[in-house]
Amino acid sequence: MRSWIMTTLLFLCLAYLFYRSDNSLLGNLFLVYAGISTVLFPFYTRWRYKKHYLKFIRDTYKNRFGETCDIEFTEDNIVTRDKSGELKINKGEIEEINEIQNHYFLKARSGMAFIVPKSTTTDIESLKREIVALTANGAKHSIELDWKWK
Repeated sequence: MRSWIMTTLLFLCLAYLFYRSDNSLLGNLFLVYAGISTVLFPFYTRWRYKKHYLKFIRDTYKNRFGETCDIEFTEDNIVTRDKSGELKINKGEIEEINEIQNHYFLKARSGMAFIVPKSTTTDIESLKREIVALTANGAKHSIELDWKWK
């Protein structure tokens, strides 16, 4: 938001300065740039951030895409196993559960998150029971089945 406002104000200031120095051609040009910046800057930043984060995710997690991971819910822990090792986290550390049409996102207090695709889960009813148990344990559960990336 700050970049959007500063860019537009910079173009307006330059337009004003060129009008004062009797250079109306450049004044009009920077006034047009200010209008374009006002309208198109949000679309540009959305595209730029999406491109940046997709590149970051692809570079950082390139060896983890397509790998299978086993998730086991024990009495007190959530245990995940993949080719790199085993991770154990206390169920009490799960603070938020977000459900969209195809995935569950289990967010821990440490910032770590588990992404559980519904389509590859073998026992979806058992997973739903665990989600209800985590919600009863104090985790916030938000359901947005019609969520889409914008």
